[in-house]
Amino acid sequence: MNNFNTEGKTDEKPKEPSLEDKLVNKFKHCWEIFNDEQKKETLKLADEYFDFLKNARTERERTTWAIKKAEENGFKRVEIGKNINPLNPGEKVYYVNREKNVAMVVIGEKSILDKNHLIGAHIDTPRLDLKMRPLYEDGKSSLALFKTHYYGGIKKYQWATIPLHLTGLIVKKDGTKIPIDIGKNPDDPVFTIPDILPHLSKNVQNKRKMPEVLKGEELNILAGALPIENNDKDAKEPKEKFKINVLKILNEKYGIIEADLQSAELNLVSGLPPRYVGLDKSMIGAAGHDDGVCSWTGIRSLIDIKGTPKNTAIMSIFDKEEIGSNGNTGAQSAWIRFVMNDIMVRTGVPETLTNLHLTLTNTLMLSADVGSAINPIFPSVHDPLNAAVLGKGIIIEKHTGAGGKYGSSDALAEVMAYIRKIYDEKTVPYQIVELGKVDEGGGGTIARYFAESFNCDVVDAGTPVINMHSPYEIVHIADIYSTYLAYKTFFEAD
Repeated sequence: MNNFNTEGKTDEKPKEPSLEDKLVNKFKHCWEIFNDEQKKETLKLADEYFDFLKNARTERERTTWAIKKAEENGFKRVEIGKNINPLNPGEKVYYVNREKNVAMVVIGEKSILDKNHLIGAHIDTPRLDLKMRPLYEDGKSSLALFKTHYYGGIKKYQWATIPLHLTGLIVKKDGTKIPIDIGKNPDDPVFTIPDILPHLSKNVQNKRKMPEVLKGEELNILAGALPIENNDKDAKEPKEKFKINVLKILNEKYGIIEADLQSAELNLVSGLPPRYVGLDKSMIGAAGHDDGVCSWTGIRSLIDIKGTPKNTAIMSIFDKEEIGSNGNTGAQSAWIRFVMNDIMVRTGVPETLTNLHLTLTNTLMLSADVGSAINPIFPSVHDPLNAAVLGKGIIIEKHTGAGGKYGSSDALAEVMAYIRKIYDEKTVPYQIVELGKVDEGGGGTIARYFAESFNCDVVDAGTPVINMHSPYEIVHIADIYSTYLAYKTFFEAD
């Protein structure tokens, strides 16, 4: 049958798309796709994300934030294996592990045996940790300093000469927990690592290779520069009067002694406040986008699910990804398997090993982690055809790894087709990319651990970032919103 337009003329033959239009990674910029309402939502979400960045900087703080959000939005806390009350479609619960993991769950219409949708993100960030015996005095400079051990992959020189905040927890022998947070309040002091002035760095530092511009044992923090006051002129003057003065301040403010620092988790995080970047306020600069942006958008998208999802929707946040996902709070731990078993039992599925294996196998997972966007100063490390671009939507990575895909779970083509389908149907901006050129380096996520331990299908999906692992990472506000849309679409999909 011939088709005619309103003027009675036959339709012209559609113009053949150009090669540029056919390229899968030449997706339009988000701002060209979003309607006016979506642009307003983008700006709103960006403002809300600021509050998270300011107040949830470490895994403990992010767990506390997640618990608060869960309870504010009608999620009820349950304990694995305790008070086994049935869960019906539409009900919302959450689980906590050691104050460092949270799993939030919305029960779906289908049996968990058939299919469930899981998003996993990590909440730890690259930073500096105080050593177990951190405080010492340098007699030559008349300074008290803290020794640190860096956490995760960092460029060590980036952490010098910037303000740092001290946050974490001290646990005394009697079990008393003392929260520490110094620097966030504008009236608080901050900490910093001193560097060599350029006038004198020629022989000591200038010839070093980049990884050793500052060495690990040189990442020492200025803690104090006043000696303790000696009111008793007859008393013997202490040998370490600058160190002792710092200990005196800690004792007066927190009631601790030096030995208490040996049972503590004290982290130094970037003190650079989150700010909009660019005259158009299109980007956000802050520490902890990796992987705060994915954990925040994931939780927010789960909370915003409309009605009862077809499949049980689970948002889980993990610790220790930056150091290998090890330990009893990392993604390699058995905790999330216990959670899945508990959900299975509460939804009426007989508790058998076979049923647990089916539940895990029939999980479809998004490993929600950030990826690298093209850096305009160093574009040569990327393959432009397969690289992420800031502002063009959530990135989907079929594989991560290094070299010959080493360390990657490499998602199946069928999984990639499903992701393309659900996002194209909802016009979610996405980019199918890889981290960088094949021989430039590489990296990994929690995806491989779930593919192995669950025997489930998993693919990486997260927000593109510039300056990853630095004290001031950059994301695009449109990518935050597209990440939120992508996760919500995934939770609500059949």
